[in-house]
Amino acid sequence: MIRYLLPPVIAVACAFFYFNRQEPLVEEPEPVRQSYKHIKVEVLNGCGVDGLARIVGSRLRDLGFDVMTLENADSFGFPESIVVDRIGKMSEADRVGDALGIANRIQQIIPDPFRIEGVTVIVGRDYRRLGLALTASAALNPGLQGPR
Repeated sequence: MIRYLLPPVIAVACAFFYFNRQEPLVEEPEPVRQSYKHIKVEVLNGCGVDGLARIVGSRLRDLGFDVMTLENADSFGFPESIVVDRIGKMSEADRVGDALGIANRIQQIIPDPFRIEGVTVIVGRDYRRLGLALTASAALNPGLQGPR
């Protein structure tokens, strides 16, 4: 009788130990983040959604940019978001535009010895296209957030 019970008992024991073994923990390396601290950015809310400049600025900071100013634009009538090169370094504006997914980019150099920012981002009414809708909704209506 033991002869018939021994193989299934051994098989169950082997399966138990196989599936309950602890594998060594392998720490994944931290992703290497590109630092863009040398790119100074101004973020302007051009659509009137409360707190949107702060949300975009926070995203840019998370991506490594140096966000200097968060304000409202002169008008809330911007239908599309735009990235403006202010100091003649279009490559910096391109990096900011690529980071946010904004294709509209212009160069507008006005000599100003007091200007610190080299790039201006004006967030328009197309902010949902930038993937900010969920973030903006959650930030503006914290009670509506789902389970984490």
